[in-house]
Amino acid sequence: MNRPRKLLAALTAVVLTAGGASAADAAVSARPKRLATSSQDAAFKGIIAFSGGHTSDLASNPDIAGRSLAYYWAQLEPKKGQYNWSVIDNDMKPWVDAGKKVVLRVSAAGWAKWDKDADSAHGTPQWVYDEGVKSVTEQDKAVFPQYWSSTFEKDYDDFIKAFAARYDGNASVAFIDAGVGVGGETKPDSEKNSKILDLWKSIGYTDKIWWGYVQNAIGTYAQAFTRTPVAVMPDKTFLGSTDGYNEQKTLDYSVAQGAWLQDNGLGADWQLKGDDWQKTTLVGEQRGSTSDTGDDLMADFQAALDHGAAYILAFTDDLENPDNAQTIHQVASEAGGGHQDRVE
Repeated sequence: MNRPRKLLAALTAVVLTAGGASAADAAVSARPKRLATSSQDAAFKGIIAFSGGHTSDLASNPDIAGRSLAYYWAQLEPKKGQYNWSVIDNDMKPWVDAGKKVVLRVSAAGWAKWDKDADSAHGTPQWVYDEGVKSVTEQDKAVFPQYWSSTFEKDYDDFIKAFAARYDGNASVAFIDAGVGVGGETKPDSEKNSKILDLWKSIGYTDKIWWGYVQNAIGTYAQAFTRTPVAVMPDKTFLGSTDGYNEQKTLDYSVAQGAWLQDNGLGADWQLKGDDWQKTTLVGEQRGSTSDTGDDLMADFQAALDHGAAYILAFTDDLENPDNAQTIHQVASEAGGGHQDRVE
């Protein structure tokens, strides 16, 4: 029996012993076999806590491999050339002390509600705009930069290189999420705005221009981080519908750069289009906590295992829920054992 199937069977037995299987359990057991994965894919390495701030409450939990720590450029370079790495170092410390890993992500823009403490509505430092870089302001008052401005690209490239000089090769960093567009993903803006394309066209957006920036950002990360893996988070990528400008273009380029791929839509019905996902190491990030999506946590985890994910980024709310402890332990037990291609 394939090990992830055996894992699920064991968990189901626990649930049945506790008082009967649910419809969700039956749905999970009916999932298709795990897809074939590339020889480049690493064995499953563990569950990473995601969202919920930078709390270290789970650092002592043996079933949690580490935490994703997300920041905004403005926090880390408030003045040109002056870096505030202590923000990251202090957040890393309890995880490092516990022998765990962290995932680092720095973005230049985000929705206003995402992280009010970090002022995610102003992810790019003010000094960049003072140099003449244009911007757009979204419906929630979040400010987004003209990423493809030569001034922005030069300043951001310099930041990425400084970021790498500090953390590339750090044994406690599992990988780096490449910060390209909004929230680090490869799209400039993801807000629910029916006039979003018109908004961006007002500062010169075209799919071709955006693609030039995306290539530069991914390439800079790939060249700067030579010892620590870099994961690209593809999204639809483009705001327009120009022929040939689609997510596949981003996938092809990322794999060619030697990057990992991270999909932030992990759920029970997780589907990955195209074969590029199987050509490199895969990371799956839950699209939402199960209280929001209605998913069964084991179904989310199983989908990640089925696709050969090296890491699962799971919402802190789910990981802190005591009702999920058995599920988390069962999945965490797979880490480091090379679950890929195991047959019993």
